Parts: sequence; C-alpha cells; structure tokens
Amino acid sequence: MLIIENLEFSWPTKEKFQFNFSVKEGEIVTLEGPSGIGKTTLVNLIAGFLQPEKGEIYWHKERIDSLDPIERPVSTIFQTDNLFEHLSCFQNVSLASSSDGKISNSRVEQINNYFLEMGIGNLQSRFPGEISGGQQARVSIVRALLANKPILLLDEPVSSLDERTRFETLEVIKKTALKYNLTLIIVSHQKEDRKFLNARQIRLY
Repeated sequence: MLIIENLEFSWPTKEKFQFNFSVKEGEIVTLEGPSGIGKTTLVNLIAGFLQPEKGEIYWHKERIDSLDPIERPVSTIFQTDNLFEHLSCFQNVSLASSSDGKISNSRVEQINNYFLEMGIGNLQSRFPGEISGGQQARVSIVRALLANKPILLLDEPVSSLDERTRFETLEVIKKTALKYNLTLIIVSHQKEDRKFLNARQIRLY
C-alpha cells in the first residue's frame, strides 16, 4: 500500500498544499480537482522531484520520501516531453536499461516484446517527431515497464489527444496496469477517463 501521510508543500506565491490518502497495491486511482489545486505538485512529491516540507510517504510500510527519485518504486509519465527527440524510440526506452546504450540480448528481446504488446512493433527505429501523440504515449509506457517499478504515475497523459486516440491509449494503460499489477495514479480532468478505467477518485480541494 502507498500511504501519503500529512504531506505538506508550498510554492512561494501559493497557499500550502496538504495531502493525506492511501492507495492499495494494484489499485487504479485518478487525481482530480480544479487547476492549481496541486495535482502535478503531488505527482512530483511522490516521484521525488520535489521534497515535502513536512509529512511522510510509505510504500509497504517502508518510508520512501527521503529516497532519490531513481531509488523510489515509481515511474512517471508526464503530459509532454517524455521522449528525447534526437533519439529513436528504441534508444529512448533503452535508457531505462543502460545509460551508455549497451544492453544485453535478453533485454533487447524484452524491449521487442513490449513494443509488440503495445501495438507499435514497427516504430522502434522511428523518432518521436515522426509518430503520433498516442504512439508516443505507448513508447513512454514501454520505458516505464522496463524500469520495473510497481507504481506508475501519469500526469494527464492523454489530455492532448483526440477522443478516439485518448480512449485507445487509456485502454492500453488499463490493460498494462492489470496485467503487471501496477499501482496506477493518473491525473485527469475528465470523469469519463475515471469511468473508463474503473478507477477510484481521489479529489483534491
């Protein structure tokens, strides 16, 4: 279980954000609320890109808020800028396996299988600018899976997509979360997304 306990953070020009909630392992939840209420801030706090002023974060009763982002059991997919434009899709996802680009044959096979599973097996040599937003989201999911983290944070990953592509991408996200028993936390402004994912709502006020 992921537990957010008395977590506090404030930006210089905004009121203090306070968070308290828990998410069961393998559960799908949506973070909802008006703009500026702290949804993206919360994602960054859980991922470790921001440090709380107060409070604690636990995963399976172990405190993780003092860990560096790479050490946390968390992968994050943002709305934009998830992929490096100068690298191919294969090179982008292989960064999750090796910083110098050297990966084992078994890892290459795993990458190939994930690309096929996402329905983008023919896109490995393409560059992000050559593929659609929905396809980019799937490449980002492959990279997240390769990181082998049990918690997946998604900050409005489908908000810029047209309706058909949005639901196609949500279907991929849902199937992936269920297959790999991921704890999925997704920021969304659309109640239709929550219903489609059969997710529990965590509403921020």
